[in-house]
Amino acid sequence: MADNVWESEYLDVYDTILLNSEIYMAVRNFHVNAMRWCRIVLDSCCGTGNTTVELLKKDHIVYAIDISEKSRSILRKKCAQYAHRIPLLNADARHLTEFKDEMFDGITSMFVVYYIDDYEAYLRETYRVLKKNGIFALTGRVSAKNMELILNSYKSSLKEKGLLHGLEPEFSKFKDKFFNNVTKAVINGRTFEEMKKILEKIEFKNIRKFPNPYFGQCYSLTAEK
Repeated sequence: MADNVWESEYLDVYDTILLNSEIYMAVRNFHVNAMRWCRIVLDSCCGTGNTTVELLKKDHIVYAIDISEKSRSILRKKCAQYAHRIPLLNADARHLTEFKDEMFDGITSMFVVYYIDDYEAYLRETYRVLKKNGIFALTGRVSAKNMELILNSYKSSLKEKGLLHGLEPEFSKFKDKFFNNVTKAVINGRTFEEMKKILEKIEFKNIRKFPNPYFGQCYSLTAEK
């Protein structure tokens, strides 16, 4: 995109909106819980690091990667107290040359895969750096349809908490970027069944679907190597 939403003011309001959303937090908590037995974790395309922070609080060793400088800058500030425990890298998740084979006990990928053009390369690299019997947690999107349902849920959460009036400018900014940039960035939507077949082709096993609150537009799963 000419207007790179991942370096824009969208990220300035991202946490303000989403950390107050019940559906977003449910998915974040799924990813954190999926890593509960994993000592060394890769947060792949970590964004502003909401999963990363929770994993660090639970004493995991976390490697966080993202190509967005703005995302990494926000995460760096959020994780200042854990700086000695978090390698934060500018890395392309399709080509993880920084990491050796079978390095991670767990890898988490939350709201990522459908933005990546060569998503199979991304998934193959994920498989390569995951240890045998390691856990991969993924939340994907089926399509960019009905995104207004998701946005309305975010707005309702703010309203129910009495925050909407004070955050109208932030929500307006978030809404504009959400519809005009984020929605258009969805280039590889897949159903759970389609993603399951792709993962099986790469030789992931024990692929399990979990409840996801995003109105049928997203799915969450775990897979093992």
